[in-house]
Parts: sequence; C-alpha cells; structure tokens
Amino acid sequence: MTTLREKMKQEMTLRGYSLGTQDVYLRSVVKLHDHFNRNPADLTEEEIKAFLLFTLGNKPIAASTYNIIIHGLKFFYEHVLDKRMVVIKLPRHKEPQKLPDILSAAEVERIIKATENFKYRTLFILIYGAGLRASEAANLCIQDIDSERSVIHIREGKGGKDRYVILSPVMLKTLRIYWKQCRLKISPQRQSSDFIFIGASGKAISSHSIGATYRRSKALAGIKKQGGVHGLRHAFATHALESGADLFSIKQLLGHASVTSTVRYLRMTDKTRQLIQSPVDQLNL
Repeated sequence: MTTLREKMKQEMTLRGYSLGTQDVYLRSVVKLHDHFNRNPADLTEEEIKAFLLFTLGNKPIAASTYNIIIHGLKFFYEHVLDKRMVVIKLPRHKEPQKLPDILSAAEVERIIKATENFKYRTLFILIYGAGLRASEAANLCIQDIDSERSVIHIREGKGGKDRYVILSPVMLKTLRIYWKQCRLKISPQRQSSDFIFIGASGKAISSHSIGATYRRSKALAGIKKQGGVHGLRHAFATHALESGADLFSIKQLLGHASVTSTVRYLRMTDKTRQLIQSPVDQLNL
C-alpha cells in the first residue's frame, strides 16, 4: 500500500491537485484498504461495490461526501492502476442543488462588531469586503497590498490562479489600524515574516483558526443562519449584485473559472425578486 500511496500522491501532484484534495482522495482509498485489509489493486469490482454499499448503509452520508469517495477511487483506479473499466462502473449520486443562507448587510455588521480580537475583525472585513476565501485572506503578504491602485493581489488562489480584488477605503484604513495596534507589537522574530496575519506558530494564520473564531462571533451576534466563514464571501457576491454590479465583474473578483459558478448568486438576490410582482396582487381580494 505504501508504494501505491506514494504513486498516487505523485500523480495528483503532477496534475496540480491541492493538498486538501490529495488528502480526501487518499482517505477514500485508505478506507477501501482498511475495509478488506487487502491491497486495493487486488480487489474485484464486486468487492469495490460491496464497500460502497457498506459505506451507504453504515450511516447517513451526504451525496457530496459519497461522490468524493467515488472521485478518489476513480483517480486511483484510472491514473494509478490504469483500470478504466472499473471507473466506468462506479456509480455517482446526484447532488441536491442547495442554496446557502445569505447574511444581510446588518447581520454581517453584527458579526464583525462581535469579533473583539482586532486581527480576526480585520480578516472578516477583508473577506467580506473583497469576497475572499478564508485561505486567501490567511496567506496575504505585505507585498500583496497595493494602496496606490487600491487593489489586493491574490496569488495562487483556487486552481493556482492569480487575480486582483478590491481594496476599499474602509479595508485599507482597517489594515493600517491593525498594523499599528497589533502587527507591530509582535516579537522581533515573527516581525520578519512577510505574512500580514501571523498565527501562534509564527507562520500564516490557519483557516481552521479563522473558521473557529467566526463561529464564535456569529453565535455572539445571535445569528442562527447556517454556514461558516465562507458565508461572508457569499454575502459579498450577493450584496454586490444587488448594488448593481455586473455578473462578469463579480466572476473576475471571485476568481471563478466559469460564469456558471457565479450565475447561482442571481438566485439569491433580493433585487431579482423585487422586480417581479406576484399576480396575486392584481386580484381584488
């Protein structure tokens, strides 16, 4: 299994898969291995399907979680073992097209104000203000802030793509306050780091830490809507569309590969619904 594990890592690295994707794909194959305690390369198609049936019947599992297992096994058998016929026979589940809960501008404000730690408050302002992913905000470096052009340079975002995003006056002012009140007061050893937001380890602050702090702030703000810190990114896109921004500009700012990913935000805007009058209002009731 060790040799196959290394080969799978190499194949995923060559294709530019993120460490997160590599981890979940490997975990799928490890689960298959542990289920039979045998080398996955020696398993029959019937045994693989028996494992999938066990996975589905053991406990409730979301379609997206099940499909991640399928994608991991598909990669393993197709690219590591070159068994394409096995891949064709691995069934996927149709994932429900759920819309996330969208925070109102007032709710975003309450969450930010409930965040007492100014480092995290600054992070949330940047995430919402520019529609950043938590990992993108966490890995921002000093040289990424271009105050002259009022932009932030996001380097190697999802898919390894660079892009420029908004640096609004409020975001810039908050960053400068954070720098004076917090960043300049850390130890000299950590001062040498290029990262703007430094964690306890001296490296970039972790996405896990950002998510945990966000959940606490949301609870303190009394927000019951579902969703983690990524909800600030959803709110940015939705609120920008409602303010009149065009879909292509939002796509560029969010770093979406396809406009299809951006179009779904149209289903979340109040503006679209406000333009339509219900026919019931025309009745003499």
